[in-house]
Amino acid sequence: MKMLSRVLFLVFLLLGVLIAVSNTQRTELALWPIPHTVIMPLYLLVLGVLLLGVLAGLGLGWWAGRHHRRHARGRRREIQRLEREIEDLRAALAAARPAPPTPASSGPGPAPREQRAIERQSALVAPEPFKG
Repeated sequence: MKMLSRVLFLVFLLLGVLIAVSNTQRTELALWPIPHTVIMPLYLLVLGVLLLGVLAGLGLGWWAGRHHRRHARGRRREIQRLEREIEDLRAALAAARPAPPTPASSGPGPAPREQRAIERQSALVAPEPFKG
């Protein structure tokens, strides 16, 4: 893509030079509401009109993309809100979890095999961190 843009830039630069060399005669530019006329080389007029067209196209493209930019900002805010909520829920879950039983304690609780099954299930249910 970078190579294509450089080649296109060189082609348009060459085209601009050819227009400038081929159209050196003077022309008179008079705009209707303005009482003054301007005498300039024809290539300046052509290149100026082309530049105005490019700027108008860029402006219209920017204007057309405003909806997408607004939508992306809303999504970004929603993602940040959900990430904060996930962190709050994880902190609440960590605070609510009882301390794991020590192997020396012989209190009531699930057998080691059942404990491993419970840990696997809770690992499947626990939300993964967002990586984006």
